Amino acid sequence: MSPSVTTANNSPLIMWTKTSTPKSVRVSKWNGTSFSIPYDIVSPVLEVTGFIGPEIASKGDTVYIIFLSARSPNNYVYLISSFDGGLTFSDTVRVSDNSNTYKFSMPNVTVNTDGNPIVSYMTCTNSWTDWEQMVKVSSDFGNTFSSAFNVSALAPGEPCDCCKSSLVANGNEVFFLFRNNDMDVRNAYVAKSSDGGLTFTTANDIDDANWVIGSCPSTSAQGMLSRDSIIIVRRSGANSQDKLLLSAVNSTDLQYAYNHNIDPISFGVQNFPEIAGNRDTIGVVWQDNRNSYMDCYFSYSTTGANTISGSVYMSDTNNVGSQTDPDICFTNGVFHFVYENVGTHEILYRSATFSNNTAITELDNNQLTICPNPTKEKIKISTHLKGLVSIKNIEGKLLMQVEKKQENEVIDISLLPSGIYTVELQKQTIKFIKQ
Repeated sequence: MSPSVTTANNSPLIMWTKTSTPKSVRVSKWNGTSFSIPYDIVSPVLEVTGFIGPEIASKGDTVYIIFLSARSPNNYVYLISSFDGGLTFSDTVRVSDNSNTYKFSMPNVTVNTDGNPIVSYMTCTNSWTDWEQMVKVSSDFGNTFSSAFNVSALAPGEPCDCCKSSLVANGNEVFFLFRNNDMDVRNAYVAKSSDGGLTFTTANDIDDANWVIGSCPSTSAQGMLSRDSIIIVRRSGANSQDKLLLSAVNSTDLQYAYNHNIDPISFGVQNFPEIAGNRDTIGVVWQDNRNSYMDCYFSYSTTGANTISGSVYMSDTNNVGSQTDPDICFTNGVFHFVYENVGTHEILYRSATFSNNTAITELDNNQLTICPNPTKEKIKISTHLKGLVSIKNIEGKLLMQVEKKQENEVIDISLLPSGIYTVELQKQTIKFIKQ
């Protein structure tokens, strides 16, 4: 199932793979009192596949989901988008090239400052050789993408073929995290782009333990921005001990400060970590079998990464058997968690709120709401803000300006052609679709 959680307009949105036939991608959104009835957002014709499920990313009301399709023998990568907080989704857009020469796998996605998706995936030949980690960028909200850039070419050897990559974006700086294979040394690497992900200029090894393993560990590095550092967590099996390592990597020169074992245990395998937070508030989730069954654990700090230590049992104590595949996100002082109960095939959600903690402050920049979205003739802009409303196309060209004088302002956009537009008011921005 591989559940994932994000927030759209500050409300949790959960996604997972429906594994029964026909396979699809399924979502459920919090409506203020409960989660909605799960609904499929991908046509069964596309045959969702991959042992690592779809990935989700969001910013404000914009949500992107990337997945692998078995419709072709080469497993093409597709993207779907939502611009109303996950209530409705667009048609699919193929991200990978139309190729009969290369196979595709392990897609991932993040959202940049402008609300555009940055995606990654792996390629290999039809004979399962010559693995590469590729990155593409969209400047029109996922309608089209740039040429693929081979980030793994910056590192020796080749990327691990069963370990997905991850992306962290901050303005024009994009950081690409992947596990590399250099003569069976499976270390974590971080690469940096200074032009929004179009190109990458350097990649650094951030491991000093040198995990030597003759097969792919099927687990990857995950990261988040914290001030001037990328905080990275990953599994390492070096020195015959499966553990979680946390590092702070300088965002300028990619040098790491430490490799910290988050929660040392005497028995078991710690795996599949995920990380989220804001500034000095950082949370990490993972699964391990220290108690024979797989369970999910949470470790956190409100004073920076170097003070993360120990763990909180996150699984439901009322459930018997393995609980796996945790995911985490953080918005407005709240950590949101999801994980799977293997025995019952249930997706479980929990949250954690920190009170009286001024260190966790994350404001949603999107104070605007628009309805209906998509629309055909008119939009209603709702916000306490007043002033000049600017409507631009996806290239940034100004098309309309209207003075907003009341909390709910209706604007006639019937003369605009079909497409994606932005509404700007007092440095706040939101998108809408004109049908």
